[in-house]
Parts: sequence; structure tokens; C-alpha cells
Amino acid sequence: MRVVAVPNLKDNYAYLVIDGANRAAVVDPGESEPIEAAIAREGVELVAVWATHHHMDHVGGVPGLVERHPGIEVIGHVSDKARIAGITRTVEHGDEVSLGGLRARIIHNPGHTLGAISYVVDGCVFTGDTLFAAGCGRVFEGTPPMMYASLHALAALPPDTRVYFGHEYTAANLKFAAAAEPHNAEVTARAAAITGPTTPSTIREELATNPFLRAADADAFAKLRAWKNDFK
Repeated sequence: MRVVAVPNLKDNYAYLVIDGANRAAVVDPGESEPIEAAIAREGVELVAVWATHHHMDHVGGVPGLVERHPGIEVIGHVSDKARIAGITRTVEHGDEVSLGGLRARIIHNPGHTLGAISYVVDGCVFTGDTLFAAGCGRVFEGTPPMMYASLHALAALPPDTRVYFGHEYTAANLKFAAAAEPHNAEVTARAAAITGPTTPSTIREELATNPFLRAADADAFAKLRAWKNDFK
């Protein structure tokens, strides 16, 4: 399996997940043009869209891709059936989706949105706006306890799991992490090491440097998230 990060919009990441036969699924295409350019550059056949949630900066490119690639599968959570244009298959927690011989397992991650999901495949997890490098998404449709549980479902993945997240927010997230944990040397080292795009992370890195995964309980998480919402 190959993964190709495709920057799009202002600071979004989409990803091409490519199997051994050069078939590709695209995770979270916020716009179609960069995806089309990446498909041509990589010489792959687009067969599916794997959406992590319904927000337009993650699915705005779906109609254009469906028009250019008739018959592609468009996957999203069952609760997003009416909120993702062109959806052809809905999934729930524990379901699997396939790309050739690859099998991706669905983890339902309510919190950022009620239909947020992650795709776990071949030592990688695609987390959308649930888990970021050193951060997490805002809690828009769920509750803090819901988001806390969702984050810990991801934290339970093997430590070497590569984390492909939805936005390049890492520098800002580490600035907040340093304020939340001023004596965490691993936060300081991680921030100093940034020289360009930071995707992917790993579960191990997140357990060491992400204050939202390190919160003692859901109440502590809620206080951190409220602080981060207004942090400059």
C-alpha cells in the first residue's frame, strides 16, 4: 500500500490510498482539482472516496470526482447519508471497506461531528478532524465525553500506527501543548523538529505529546478543549 498526501484548500490534507494494482481511494477530497492532478501524476485509477465526515472542506470535491469518474464508490457514516453528496455506501463502527486486496476497518468517532469515522488499514489510520498531530478537532455536534472516548479508541491502536490527519495545524497545536504541559520535553523537541509538512504522525508520538490524549478524564479534556478554543 502507498499513501500520497494531497494538500488542498488552505490547510487541508486529502490522501490517495493506493493498492498494489494502482487502484486508489481518496480520503476527504475538499476540492477535486488537486486530486485529479495527483491521480494523473501517480498514474492510478480512482475507484472510491472514503469520507471521514460531512464538512464541506472534506467532501466538497466529491461531486466533481463523481462526474469525472462515473461509478466510483463514495463511503460515509450512515448518519451522513443525506449530508454527503453522491454517497453510495454507508458504514457503521466495525464495518470493513475494501480496495482491491486491502481491507479498511471503520472506527466511529463521534464528537467533532456525530458521523465522524476513521479508516484503519495496513498500519495506518485516517482520522479526519478527530485526531490531529498534537491536537484534536473542535466538538461541534457531539459532547466532550463523546470526543474523549473517540480519541481514546484511536489511542488504543498499536503505537507504530501512522496517523494521517485532516489539517496542517501541527505548529499551532504544539504551541498550545507547550502551554498545557510546559515541562514536556518531547513537546519542545517535536516543535523544534518541524521543517515542513508533518503528516503522518504516529500513535506513539501522540501519546507522548498530545495533551488531549493525555487528559486524565473527560472533565479534564473538556477544560483543555475550551481553553484551546480561545488560545492564541
